Amino acid sequence: MSVLLVILKSLGLSFGICAVVLFFVFAGSLFWIRSAVRDKCYCFFLSESKQLWGKLLKPQQNTIIVGSGEDAPKYIIHSTKQFWSAWPPGFPRFVQEPVPTYFYVEGNAEPLDPYDRKSLISPESLRKISDEAMLKQTWKDVRETLGIKAAFGGNTLLLILVLIAVLASGVAAFLSFQNVNNIDVILKMLGG
Repeated sequence: MSVLLVILKSLGLSFGICAVVLFFVFAGSLFWIRSAVRDKCYCFFLSESKQLWGKLLKPQQNTIIVGSGEDAPKYIIHSTKQFWSAWPPGFPRFVQEPVPTYFYVEGNAEPLDPYDRKSLISPESLRKISDEAMLKQTWKDVRETLGIKAAFGGNTLLLILVLIAVLASGVAAFLSFQNVNNIDVILKMLGG
C-alpha cells in the first residue's frame, strides 16, 4: 500500500509540475506573440519561382523594406489593399493574433488586392459548365431554340441515302477516269 501511495504522490507531483510549466509556456508564448506583432504587418511574397513565403515586417512610413542594406527591396503599403490574417501560422487559433497582411509579387512594389481581381469565370459557372448533364441539356436547348435538329437523330433513311450518293459519286469519278484513259489510247492509235 505504501508503494502505491509513493507512486501516486510522484505522479501527482509530476502532473503539477507539468501543469505549471505548461501555464508558463502558454502565457510566455501569448506575451511573445503579442509583442512580436505590435506595430508590424505580415507580408506574403510570391517569387518568380512560384514559391510563396511570408515575413513579419515593421512598416516605415508607407513602405516596408525586406532585408537590410542599400539594395534591399522596398514595397509600398496601401491600406485599401490590406486584409487580416492570423500570426504565427501553424499555431493553434486561440494563440494566434490578427495582423494586417499584404500580398506582393516579387518585382512589383504595389501590393495586390485579392478582392479587386476580375475573373473570367465564377466558381459557380465553372461547376455548371463542367457538369456533363447540364452541358448536354444546354446544347439541346440551343438546338431547339435555333430550330436545328440533331445530326441524323433517328433518321436512318437519310443517312443511308447520303452514303449511297457518296458511293455513287465515287463510282462515277472512277468510270470517268477510265474513259479519259481509253480516249487517250484511241487517239494514239489514230495517230493523234
